Formats: sequence, C-alpha cells, structure tokens
Amino acid sequence: MASTRLIRQFAGLCLTLLSAQLAMADDDADALDSTSELLSLSWDELTELKVSGLARQAQTVKDTPAAAFVISAEDIRRSGATSLPELLRMAPGMAVARVNSWNWGVSARGFNDLYANKLQVMIDGRSIYDPLISGVYWGQHIPLLQNIERIEVLRGPSGSLWGANAVNGAINIVTRSAADTEGGLLTAGGGTEERGFGGVRYGQKLSDSTYLRGSINALVRDASVDMAGLHNTHDTGNAETANFRLDSQLTERDQLMLEATATRYRLHGFLTGVSSATPPYWRQDDFGKDGVSGSLQGNWTHQFDGERELRVNMAFTQTDWQMATNRMSRSHYNLDIQHSQPLFGNHHLLWGLNYQIIDDRFDNTLTLGFEPDRFTQHNIGLFAQDNIDLLDNLQLTLGNRVEHFTYTGWETEPNARLIWTPHKNHRLWAGVSRAVALPNRAQQSIRLFLPVPGQQSLFFLADANQDMRTENVLAYELGWRWQVNSRLDLDSTVFYNIYDRIQGVKASGFTANPQAPGFPLPILGLSVGNYRQMKSYGLELAANYRVSHEWRLQASYTGIRFDNDADRRQPWFLDPLAEEKVNPQHSLSLRSMLDLTDDIELDAWARYVDRISVNQVRIPDYISLDLRVGWRPAKNLELSLVGQNLLDGQRPEFNDVVYIPVSSQIQRGYFAQLSWRF
Repeated sequence: MASTRLIRQFAGLCLTLLSAQLAMADDDADALDSTSELLSLSWDELTELKVSGLARQAQTVKDTPAAAFVISAEDIRRSGATSLPELLRMAPGMAVARVNSWNWGVSARGFNDLYANKLQVMIDGRSIYDPLISGVYWGQHIPLLQNIERIEVLRGPSGSLWGANAVNGAINIVTRSAADTEGGLLTAGGGTEERGFGGVRYGQKLSDSTYLRGSINALVRDASVDMAGLHNTHDTGNAETANFRLDSQLTERDQLMLEATATRYRLHGFLTGVSSATPPYWRQDDFGKDGVSGSLQGNWTHQFDGERELRVNMAFTQTDWQMATNRMSRSHYNLDIQHSQPLFGNHHLLWGLNYQIIDDRFDNTLTLGFEPDRFTQHNIGLFAQDNIDLLDNLQLTLGNRVEHFTYTGWETEPNARLIWTPHKNHRLWAGVSRAVALPNRAQQSIRLFLPVPGQQSLFFLADANQDMRTENVLAYELGWRWQVNSRLDLDSTVFYNIYDRIQGVKASGFTANPQAPGFPLPILGLSVGNYRQMKSYGLELAANYRVSHEWRLQASYTGIRFDNDADRRQPWFLDPLAEEKVNPQHSLSLRSMLDLTDDIELDAWARYVDRISVNQVRIPDYISLDLRVGWRPAKNLELSLVGQNLLDGQRPEFNDVVYIPVSSQIQRGYFAQLSWRF
C-alpha cells in the first residue's frame, strides 16, 4: 500500500505547509478560482461563453445547431465528484452507470455497456477512445480535475468533424492553459470509498509569452461489495498521473501548446478468470489490471490575414498493460490538420485531414488471444464543412467526411444542420446526419475461451469475424433553446435514430478449440456479426433557474425508447434486445448550488434512474443524493465535506458477467477535501 502511505504523507505535507503559509496569504493574488462570478451569470451569459470542441472552432453554445452541453470548472468544483464519469451525469442524454470501483458504463443516447462503442472522447482534441474495445477504460484516466477548464458534451452524430465512432456523441475535455494556472495548488482528501486522493500543481511564467505548468495527482479506492452485500469484490486499486503543459504565444500570429501525460495504475479485481486445458479448466483470478500509459501532444495555431486560421495537432500515445490472461503494448500516432477561412459572400469554410497509425502487440494465452498477435492499422480521413449565412437569423451547415479504414475500406459521414433565430430569446435548430462505428481490434482478431456465464461445465469459444463492417446511424434531430426570462432558460431536443449493421453474437454450434486439443468439456462456438437493425427515439430537456444571485438550480430529463425487431428464433448468445433493457427509459437530475454566506456553500445533487435489466439481472430504479458543504476560511483555502449515494447503503448500477464475473454494488461514501492555492 505504498500509494496509501504516499497519500497520507502528501496530506501531512499539505497541512504543514498550509499552517505556515495561511498568515502570509495575499487576499488578491492567492484567491481560489472565483465561484461567485460564474454562479451569478445567467444561462444566457453562460451559453455565450466560447467553446471550441463543438464545431472545431470558437462558437457559443447557444449558436450551436446541435444538442450541446458544457460542464464548467465551477460545475466540477461544486459537484463533489472525483472522476470523469461522475461529472458526465450532469449532461442530459448521458447514461452513466458504475460497474465496480474502477469500471463504468458511459454512453450517449443509449447503447450503454462496459465497452460502449458509440461515444468519441477526447482530451484537448486527443482521442482516448481505445481501439481495442471501441470504448474508454474510464478507470485508467485520472486527470487532476482542477486542471479541467470545461467539458464539452455534444450529443448526436458528429462524425463529419470528429470521425468514426462519434455516433451518438462526442466529448472534449478541455484543460486549462498554463497561462491561467500560475502559482501553486495543493489538494488532498480521503474518506470511506475514496480512501485517499490528492494532487499538487505549480505553474510558472517563463517569459512574457510562455508559461509552464506541472502537476501530479494520485488516487486510492476502496473495494465495492458483492451482490449479497457480505464480501468485498477485491476491486481496490490506485492510480497516479503526472501532467506537464506549456503554452506560448510564439509571435503575434502563432500559438504553441505542448502537453505530456503519464499514468500508472494498479487496479485489482476479477476480470474474465483464467482457462486451462487441464483441471480445474477455469479459475477465478483477482489480479485485475496493471498498466502504464503516456502521451505527448503538440498543437500549433497560425492566424493568417483576415479570418483564416491553420491548426496542426500531433499526438503520440503509448499504452501497456498486463492482466492475468495476457499483456498488450500499443503505439498510437495521430496527425490532425484543419484550415478555416471565409470563402466568398456568406460562406465560411472549414476543412482538414486526419491520419492515424495504430500498432499493437499481444502475448496470447489460452483464455484470450488475438490473431494476428501484432497488427498495424492506417486510417485516414478528409473532411470539409461550409457554414452559410442564408439570412441574418438563419444559418445552414453542410459537411461531410470521407475516411478510409484498414478494416473496412471507405466510409462517408455527411451532415446537414440549420439554425434559426426568430427572436433573440429563441433558437430552433434541426439536423440530419450519418455516422459510423468502426469494428475494433477485438471484433476483428479476438479468440476468447471461457465458461458460459453461470456454468462451469460448458465453455464458449468466441472467434473474430474479419468481415465485420461498420455500424452506422442515420439521425434526425430537432432542438429548441428558449430564454424564458433573465432567470429561467430551457433547452430541449428530440431525436429519431435508425441504426443498421449493429453487432450481435450468435451460437454457431459445438466446436473444438485448436488451442486445447482433447479438451473434455463441450465447447460452444460463437460468431459476431452485423446481424441487427433497430431504431431509437427520445427527448432530452435541460433547465437552468437562477433563484437569486446566490442560488442556482439546474435540472435535466432524458427519455429514450428502442424499437428492435430482432428475430428471437435465431440462436442468439447475447440478448438481441439488450438495448431495450440496459438503458433506463427515464432519468432525472436536479442540482442545487447555494451560497449560504460569502464563505459557505451548500450543494445538493439528486438523481433518479429508471430500472434496467443487464444480463438477466434486474437492477431496480433508484434515487441518489449527494451533498457537499464547502467552507472558505481564507480566500486561498477551501475545505469541503461530501456525502455520496446517501439514500442507499449499497446498490447495483450495472454488470458485465462475461468480462467481470463477480458483480458489485456501489456503496454510500463520505470524504473530506481541502484545496489550498499559494
């Protein structure tokens, strides 16, 4: 438990330094990031804030012809959350369910799963979408939350700009510029479930135009409990992250950003288990996952005369991990170029290209293997988008992206959107778009040999399908933003999606395993393919009400239904109607942020999540309540107490019996935290 000791030592250092420095605090220079300024803003003012990830260029949320939502640094600070998935619960249309201490199911507009494959996720434009499983390993991404400036959530297809896998949404996590984080920050905390966490950050001005920032942070989590509530599920773990960022205004027209991140994690818990050719043929194993990842990213922006702009972004990510069943090493190179300029008249053109090289290597075992064990993908895409001012209050956006993938060849992802402002308080928008989800490395190459869940005497052998094609969606959306008055704003979206070539898994009869000749137990062969089609439709609502200068309420509602006509007479291995069951039909969120005094904050977050059924396990609906009390005894110091999941001692939220054979319940938790800026 070296990490636990590290956290304790770190917390002790914080308190010691804190005692020495409080008296010297400069009220103006050392003040924590202001909260009251943002809290007092109306929603109209908040939606006027410029964001960049929603349209690849600076644009206000209110003028975005899509279902957009921004989680601000202030929302993050007052949420009481300690992880990225918890923060995403704020956005309407997002489905977030915790599987155990380190694993989450996170998706937009349904299709939630441990490896949800229709949501593109980026940090400063660098994708953290894992090409092995077509999802995000959320437990392996532990940024210092105080480094995040905002999280931009775009629901609905955005493949024309962000490429494959942005089928039901795209998330861009924007970190703060080094120029905005001069000085030091210490934060530390601990409690019952979040056993210990903390971080230190220091930013320095190197010259009049160049700033450098470095931070390290660590987290230790307690294990969750099993479905009987009697034993822990061994999913303890720790993770540490180091981050450096340099921002420089090279010339009047040139900006440079360099960023490096390294993460080390040791996540215990049950994953798949280990199969063997001799008795007992399969055993539980709580080794979990041990890994390290690192990334290096550079972004250069050049402003030409007029409104022309060129951006070049290069990123390299190295990922290495080991499980009880095998190990993986992967290098991911990415080059992204975009150029924007007004063409003529009322046209504004944005175009660019993206090129990726993904090279991986696996050490195969009987349980889990990949054929071939080393493979390189080359994916390239070219996109163009034209924003046309049809009238002073009517804008049309037309775009398309053409991509070539190693696995599936050429694909196209067109997009058309219209936004109309009939009155300064109303915006109506509509969109029609197509997007694709790329087959992942596992679907193309996996060989998985395990017992059928719930049985010890029947195994399955899942073989890859190299004929897998992209899944695709044709989406229709309508949205309305209404500023009712200076205190109340509403944002609503309805959508209708038609999905084609959705993956399914069928049994193909009994077979033999060439890797285990003479294996005495029956083996069921499985095949994955683009077997299914379905439709979904839904409603997403968000409301912001500023009760007073000191009190703001934020509410959201999501309703979604699926229409799946899969033929149940087929020999399905996984439920072909899963989407109708694993996604809550109704979910509600209500947040309250109240300044009791100038120094004391009281925040509450209540959520309702409808019942679901996952892998034939019924998970009841639930109401969750989180409370946070914050106290600022000095302008450079903040103390907070947080209670999470206060209405339940423990509850299940999700499961995945194939990859995590021991299901978990999430427990009520408490923690205390301090943040000190110097």
